[in-house]
Amino acid sequence: MLEKGKFIVIEGVDGSGISTQTGFLQKWMTENENKIGRTYFTKEPTDGPAGSIIRLALAKRLKPLDERVMALLFAADRLDHLCSQGDEQQKVGIINLIENGFNVVSDRYYLSSFAYQSQCVDLNWIREINRYSLQPDLTLLLQVPIEESAQRRNKSRIHDELYEREDYLINISRNYASIANCLQSEGENIVIINGNRDKNEVFEDIKDAVSKTLNR
Repeated sequence: MLEKGKFIVIEGVDGSGISTQTGFLQKWMTENENKIGRTYFTKEPTDGPAGSIIRLALAKRLKPLDERVMALLFAADRLDHLCSQGDEQQKVGIINLIENGFNVVSDRYYLSSFAYQSQCVDLNWIREINRYSLQPDLTLLLQVPIEESAQRRNKSRIHDELYEREDYLINISRNYASIANCLQSEGENIVIINGNRDKNEVFEDIKDAVSKTLNR
């Protein structure tokens, strides 16, 4: 019987180093494919139908949407991300990949929805509309001071996106910490990583957590 793959998620506020660390992880897992198996890397929002609308909204290229609409779009995009059967336009979904032995690493997942959308929308409702989402085998939460994340964003961004005001991000960072603690108490495997260090030191902690999960 084919052994299922593992589902790993990397989370954090914008500018916390998710893209950098995902790149490091992709290089390491690809180099060690013979030992750990094949790995598929993905992200949210996706390039699918709902994800494309979300990207336009985040870039402020649509009229402002009600936060409940945004929460529903993210939940729809996530379900499509999980369950897509694949065609010429869309890639095969996460569940299909895992059942066929692939490890899957996602840049963001439902913890982002919980942290960001719960600023304006009831968290319990957000959790309810995401109740069919697959629970990750491991979630890595990168934590950095808001001032540091702002500096990193300013170096890489041409324009600000939705949710990037400093007052928003302070609250979102707090939401990440408190919601992660709640999910941990419910049994989810969430590892909090100090991202305010040399990027190679950060990756050593990530690699250690991922290795333990893959070896279970």
